[in-house]
Amino acid sequence: MAGVVLITGASRGIGRGLAEKFAAEGWTVLAAARRTTDVPLDPSIQAIPLDVLSDESVREAAAAIAAGYPCIDMLVNNAAIFPGEGNERLEETSLEWFEEAFATNVVGVARVTRAFLPLLRKSAAPRIINISSGAGTISEKTDSAYYPYSVSKAALNMLTRAMAAEYRGEKISVFALSPGWVKTEMGGSLAPLSVEESAGSLFQTMTRLGLEKSGGFFGRDGEVYPW
Repeated sequence: MAGVVLITGASRGIGRGLAEKFAAEGWTVLAAARRTTDVPLDPSIQAIPLDVLSDESVREAAAAIAAGYPCIDMLVNNAAIFPGEGNERLEETSLEWFEEAFATNVVGVARVTRAFLPLLRKSAAPRIINISSGAGTISEKTDSAYYPYSVSKAALNMLTRAMAAEYRGEKISVFALSPGWVKTEMGGSLAPLSVEESAGSLFQTMTRLGLEKSGGFFGRDGEVYPW
């Protein structure tokens, strides 16, 4: 299976790793990022200027892609931010950090998905992948770390469930996937996984999951994650 995949936040970290992995596996990759100069150079990868915070930017990207491609087979909503250091107490946590996290990690996903639904609907097997996090697991939460980030990822999981319910009738699969703790600018140097390891596992899971599991929350290897 190969096709056309659009990946947001593809200029660094997991997004960049996914772009390289999909290209290596024969996919046509639309690598969306604010700074397209950092997108990997590969004949199968096309850099797409896109800012998930901007209606205008997303509309322009959708129009440009529609002019060059008949459909998108997979949308990977990967762009995300992690405000603060992560260990702040609630009284120390800026309320603006919550707003910033939701603007990118939740509203940005909704904005991009809405814009690209027309192209997804033209695919024979459309899929939407929302890159979530184990930090967004409500039932497993036993600490007070990562207030803005974890709350936004929990909200993303609910968005995933709602989207899956709405689009199941159109046979559009929607999943939330956790990439694990990865050595990136966001994950830090102590993380046990390399970008290549995470991206490789995510690719296998993204291309294997079917409509019958739409609305699920999974780890990078396909294991079911608790909500």
